[in-house]
Amino acid sequence: MVSAMAKRPNVILIYTDDHGYTDLGLFGIDKHVDTPVMDKLASGGALMKAGYSSAPQCVPSRAGLMIGRVQNEFAFPHNQSDAGEGSGRMPRIYPKGTDMAGKPVLTIADRLKKLGYLTGFSGKWHLGPSNSSNPKHDPRARGFDYYWTGSMESGSTNLTLDGKTVDHQERKGLPEGIANRVILQGKYGESFIDFSHSGDKPFFLYLPLYAPHIPLIKKSDPYYKKFPKLDYPHYDDWRDDRRRMGLALIKSIDDAVGGVMTKLREHGLEENTMVLFASDNGAPSKMGRDEPGLPGGMPGTRGGVWNGSNNVPMRGEKGSLFEGGIRVPMFAYWKGKIIPGTIIEEMVTTLDLTATTLKAGGGVIPDEFDGVDLLPRLTGGVSEIERSEPMFWDFWHTQVVRFGDWKLWRSSKQELLFNLAKDPYELTNRIQSDPKVAKRLRKKLSQWSATLPRLNHSDRDASEVFAWPLKGAPAGTKPDPRYLVPRPDPKPVPYPAAISKTPVD
Repeated sequence: MVSAMAKRPNVILIYTDDHGYTDLGLFGIDKHVDTPVMDKLASGGALMKAGYSSAPQCVPSRAGLMIGRVQNEFAFPHNQSDAGEGSGRMPRIYPKGTDMAGKPVLTIADRLKKLGYLTGFSGKWHLGPSNSSNPKHDPRARGFDYYWTGSMESGSTNLTLDGKTVDHQERKGLPEGIANRVILQGKYGESFIDFSHSGDKPFFLYLPLYAPHIPLIKKSDPYYKKFPKLDYPHYDDWRDDRRRMGLALIKSIDDAVGGVMTKLREHGLEENTMVLFASDNGAPSKMGRDEPGLPGGMPGTRGGVWNGSNNVPMRGEKGSLFEGGIRVPMFAYWKGKIIPGTIIEEMVTTLDLTATTLKAGGGVIPDEFDGVDLLPRLTGGVSEIERSEPMFWDFWHTQVVRFGDWKLWRSSKQELLFNLAKDPYELTNRIQSDPKVAKRLRKKLSQWSATLPRLNHSDRDASEVFAWPLKGAPAGTKPDPRYLVPRPDPKPVPYPAAISKTPVD
């Protein structure tokens, strides 16, 4: 007889790194994006067209996902945050000034482990040291039973690649036959599935693949060699090659996901496994840091190294609270449970993935969570996501609230209002034409902002660091053939188009 515990679904949560909205093939934005495995999962499940990360930067986004809350609420708003336990270390105890001061900060792995799950981790942690003699802040002490913690080729683990457990140990270099860090992280995910399938516990696997974040793929990597040369009419040869590097690394993500799915099928686990996928934030295009209207300069130039991923047609980049910084590839797949071909147009956030995982695992979503259970929407029980509260963002002196179709963006100098259902590219500022909407959202945002602990003021202002999305493409910028402005006669225009105002009725 199958136990009640065994009937609970396995959950795999895949989290990519600096993976822009453009770069999921199913969106059809760029014909060069090669992601057949992920496309098939998204089309066989639910594609979130308005999926959001909880922050436009790596560390806070990951913290939000692990805890199920907007990370600002537990004093962790940016990469260098110190919530009382060291810079960049996700707190274990809610710090003073927060709504739950003194109480433990539980990860989704902590919660599922208490529910009887076997928990696994493979990839980039980035929430504190991942191989310390005192593992207080690494995956071992944050609810994960088995792990590979390694952003690059080297790392630490208590698993072998053939699905056996070992004592905690360091391993260096790529094993023979494994092309790069992403494939290695995927193989450790497969190893965890091999080990866990023979037991009587359901499993939770968090698979934060370190791509397409820099360091870029090596030109000796077979994924780069096999990926065709590219020729974008608005790029020079250097940028064409940089894009090739980014898409080759994304292709390796697709193959890593494919390996995990093959392993599930090998063990007869596909029908009892929910697969959730999202990126941690948008791509860092480095736009406007070197030449006007183009991704940032070559190594050693001002603007740094672009990772080759794109956010077109969404305005902005990693670090900004425009759609390009926080709207990300996102989908869910569960064979036999999630209705194939589901398209979700309404807002979904990475915090919803946390809440949904907990609920699917038999837990109760706590009051402090900011996400909602997506299962009624994914399985056809309701036609829209039931969400009573807005979603809020606060990053580097800029803030955003989204509620329903509306989004209010503000800095210390200005406010912008967009109707994202009609205007996902953020082309039209409706602050003058819809003052009542702006007033309502402004009030909600200010009320939420007033509750936040102020322990981690940033010395950077995102509205200044990422000023180019406010201005539009400079004169003389070549049209981007993927950027079709949605007017009566759509045609390629320079990316991004300037923000215009709607007249007062």
